[in-house]
Amino acid sequence: MLAQWPARAAAEIIAGGWSQLPRGGVDAVGRPPPSNGELLGWLLVQPWRCLWDWWRHTTRYDTWNVGTVAIDALIRELRQLGQLADVRWLPPRRRRYFLADPFPYRYGGRSWLLVEEHGYPRSARSRISRLDITGGSADPKIEPAIVRDGHLSYPYTFHDAQHTYCAPEMSQHDGCIVYRLDEQGSWEPCHHVLPGREVVDPTFFRFEDRWWLLYTDKQAAGSLVLYAHYAGALAGPWVPHALNPLKWDLSSARPAGRVFTLGGRLYRPAQDCSETYGGATVIMEILELTPSRFRETPALRLEPDRHGPYPHGLHHLVVEADRIYLHGKTRSYDNLLWLKNLFP
Repeated sequence: MLAQWPARAAAEIIAGGWSQLPRGGVDAVGRPPPSNGELLGWLLVQPWRCLWDWWRHTTRYDTWNVGTVAIDALIRELRQLGQLADVRWLPPRRRRYFLADPFPYRYGGRSWLLVEEHGYPRSARSRISRLDITGGSADPKIEPAIVRDGHLSYPYTFHDAQHTYCAPEMSQHDGCIVYRLDEQGSWEPCHHVLPGREVVDPTFFRFEDRWWLLYTDKQAAGSLVLYAHYAGALAGPWVPHALNPLKWDLSSARPAGRVFTLGGRLYRPAQDCSETYGGATVIMEILELTPSRFRETPALRLEPDRHGPYPHGLHHLVVEADRIYLHGKTRSYDNLLWLKNLFP
């Protein structure tokens, strides 16, 4: 990653300027080498630490669930999103099975929600499913919407003047496929974007007469490095941003939902994965976005409710006129999970 910094500096200079970053230094602090006793103690504890790490990673699993918040009054300021209350969660599912990544859309005069439907172990289904949420049912019926071989998630919905689209993450496949909602309510593939890339959480939006695509790359640690491409039309051609990659930051690179505007400002939900995957959502304000410039700053941080049913993660946010969609994470343990994964 250090090797990327000179290239980023050169790209900014070529693009017409240098970001004004604070300069600082690190004072060297001398420390004596460890004693023989300290070294021996460190060596003795390593096997136990390795065993603990193995048990923690092979018996722990995360369960996500979809939640909604009804909006009584028009949201005028970003700080109102930091006061979310009365989250209505879908009913808990069976063990090692979850719904996540809710994205709403309209069809046939009704309100629908696309979600990732996923289960453990490896042989369980991983597909994009839909729920009819028009009547406000506490447990709406789940039915498949987009099914392919391999992992599917993050069914990002967006629209233009004529059509509604969905661009799910399919990082195990080649690039990103954009689906269009047809007259029968089915999703049909219409555009193949960025073939050859392993696109994670593709986030499309329209800004200043261009289509933009923000994403992270599975080949670049998945949650660490943010990229951008732009195009005059969804069909392309898609042009890489002059400063790609835009940033390296586990706390705010990976997308976490639909880009939105509020009070004339442009905001991008991002995941904070610095302590755990999907630990929190950081809403970034995009201050500058052109083919050669990019600048953003943290505007609001949303933490999971530590006393609620999903206290261990919150990394998704979609803001609609009358409703907010999110999902939360809880962590569980199964001492036989490693064995179940060997024989799914």
